[in-house]
Amino acid sequence: MNVTAAADSEKPASWSRPSAIALALLGLVGVAALLRVWGLSQLPPGYWYDEAHKSVVALAISRGQEFPIYVTDYQGIEAGYFWLLAGWFRLFGPSVYGTRYLAAVLGTAAVPLTYWAVATTYSGHPRARLVALAAAGWLTFLLWHLVWSRLGFEVISVPLFSIALLGLMAWAWRRPQAWPFAIAGAVLGLSLYTNPAARVLPLQSLVTFALFSYGSWRRRVQLGLIFMASAALVFAPLGLFFLRNPQWFVARAAFTSSVTRAAGWSGYASNVVKTLLSINFQGDVTPRHNLSLRPALEPISSAWMVVGLASLWPRRPGGRELWRAHAAVLGCLVINLLPGILTDGAPAFGRTLGAAPFLVMLPALGVGLAASYVTTQAGRALLFATLAVAAGWNLWNYFYQYPRQPGMFDALEIGQWDLIQAAMRASETGTGYLVLGEPGLAHPATRFAAQLQPGDLRLINGNACLAYPAETTAPVTLGTLEEWRPALTERLPGANVQILLHEPEVYPYGALISLPAGYTAPANSAPAVARLGDSVDLLAVALPTQPVLAGTMLPVTLRWRVVRPLSGRYNVFVHLVGPNQPLVSGADGEPCGGWYPTSGWHPNEVIEHTLQLSVPQNLAPGEYSLAVGMYDWMTGVRLLVAQPNAREPDRAFVGTIMVQ
Repeated sequence: MNVTAAADSEKPASWSRPSAIALALLGLVGVAALLRVWGLSQLPPGYWYDEAHKSVVALAISRGQEFPIYVTDYQGIEAGYFWLLAGWFRLFGPSVYGTRYLAAVLGTAAVPLTYWAVATTYSGHPRARLVALAAAGWLTFLLWHLVWSRLGFEVISVPLFSIALLGLMAWAWRRPQAWPFAIAGAVLGLSLYTNPAARVLPLQSLVTFALFSYGSWRRRVQLGLIFMASAALVFAPLGLFFLRNPQWFVARAAFTSSVTRAAGWSGYASNVVKTLLSINFQGDVTPRHNLSLRPALEPISSAWMVVGLASLWPRRPGGRELWRAHAAVLGCLVINLLPGILTDGAPAFGRTLGAAPFLVMLPALGVGLAASYVTTQAGRALLFATLAVAAGWNLWNYFYQYPRQPGMFDALEIGQWDLIQAAMRASETGTGYLVLGEPGLAHPATRFAAQLQPGDLRLINGNACLAYPAETTAPVTLGTLEEWRPALTERLPGANVQILLHEPEVYPYGALISLPAGYTAPANSAPAVARLGDSVDLLAVALPTQPVLAGTMLPVTLRWRVVRPLSGRYNVFVHLVGPNQPLVSGADGEPCGGWYPTSGWHPNEVIEHTLQLSVPQNLAPGEYSLAVGMYDWMTGVRLLVAQPNAREPDRAFVGTIMVQ
């Protein structure tokens, strides 16, 4: 009787019964899917920059506006995930959390793929199916993989390809024909469209090819050439892009490794130590990427990992037959840790995520070893109890501790996303205002919300102007940063104000200001100084009562009340007018610095903005008038002015100042 048969005869039939294994695997996949999609819109909280950027680019692809082979934003990133997300949008419609659901699907797919790859790689192991099932189970609950399966980032596709390539290489060498190697090569080529961390996968493939290969050198070379040719063919479009634009091949790597490269060998040595310690002792500190400092494996899984490492040493005849599989797993693990070692910020759980499927094989091998000695029901119960506790530990870490850890408010930009969501919800049935600074308006989350939301969502740059309803016919919500809350609440007395607090340092971050239908702001009843065209009223202009010094700047704040939509984009001008001097000094520009042009103004809305008027240095003391107007910036034609006692047809005179 051979060693495998003898070992099989020693174990209970239930360990390896195919129907039980298949049922257990099906259950694991279902649990993995549930853990990765449950409450996905609330956990992780917020909506981070990279998630939103993926969605913005994917939306443009799905609409036929862009066709990137490589996305050159922000030091560059491979385009494969963007295209997958664009396909998701075409199938299910564009949505805010589409990128998270896609990541959850890829993360779930890694679970059965890990089972297949382990079973294929360890086909000679006496408990191959049990080890494969244990590895799939560990990946199902592994905090490291769970975190990244629920973040909408492209890096979740790296472990899918890393484990697939191991399984494909073992599978191809079990049937050394051309077509399996062509398939494996095509998968390698596709993997290089995912993320910079996947650039180690050619090295992984080379190592596993060498470890699993057998037969004549001529046959090995032939199959190797088929594998490389297939990979090169699939990679060719991206490879051609890099040949034509070599700067993009190194841009991101140079950016993410600058500190380590500057430190030299000591920097790399430090990264090696931090990366190895991150497996069992101290993990990624970034709260967005991890339960800060929590290692990849909690203590129970770490103990099983030690048992698994011990099982790699052959203990009986025939054990040496598995050396290729053991060497391949350890090699793949080390190779997929390299992106974290070679770049800044070690231990970086995102960059080393490709190692996760190989890491879980080690405790799974420990379970396979323990199964050799467990012959009683009590022993089995104890074994499974430890695995259940390990799974529960990971779930507690993620679903309870992860969202409550300090630093999440900033790490996932929770405050800004709360403001964006509130404004989006309000725009579905009424009007939503989003009052942010320039960085907030340029943020991909804001841009995506504006492109996605078909309702009445109005984006205001609070540094350039304020806009708010003069009266409402439907509910209105204004989401604003704290900087502009006092000004808005002063102009909207009686509004319901909900303060958003920053955490864990508690201070007001922003506010949601809600107005019911039928609300009237004081500005709506304020008398107009003049009407320009038939569209906008110019309300009273506050002018200084004290003399203005020559050679200074005079800020002039203008307040407009919209009567009906304007037909185009107009610039506003302010003129300083003296006796017999139609223009002493002037200032003009698009209202709100172009962030909220007149073509987007709405009836029953008030817009306030400021122009800086220069008072000439050599201006003679005396009384001067201020005139205000609007003109079409394309034609220069001014709007006509209707004003009591109008002095001119296209300039509204709003008051005087004294210059000294």
